[in-house]
Amino acid sequence: MTATEPAQLHTLFTEAINGRDAEGLVALYEPSGLAVHLDGSCRSGEAELRAMVEDMLATIEHIDGETRKVIVAGDIAITSATWRARLAGGGEGAGTTAEVARRQADGTWRWVIDDPSFT
Repeated sequence: MTATEPAQLHTLFTEAINGRDAEGLVALYEPSGLAVHLDGSCRSGEAELRAMVEDMLATIEHIDGETRKVIVAGDIAITSATWRARLAGGGEGAGTTAEVARRQADGTWRWVIDDPSFT
C-alpha cells in the first residue's frame, strides 16, 4: 500500500480502515508524523500513531470518503477529503479533513500532518 500521488492517500486510508489493516494505516504516515486523534488529542511518532490507528479500527466499522482538493508544491502537498463513517455501537460520524503530505525519497507520498475533522 503506497501512494504514488497525494490523492491516493485518501483511497488507501478508506481501504485500510474497511479492510481492518492496521499496518497499512500506519504506513500512510511518516514515522515522525503528527495526527489529530478522534478525541481531539495530537499523536506523534510511530508508537502513538499505531495506538491511534488501533483506536480508529475499534471505533470505525466502515468509512466512505471523497478527495475534495489536492494542492502540490514540489515535494509537499495539502490534501482534503470529506468522510462518512458508521461507528461501533451504531452511531455515525462525518467530517472534512486537512492533511499535509510529503514525497518520500522513493517517490511515494506519506502524511506528515493529519487532521480528520478540520473545522
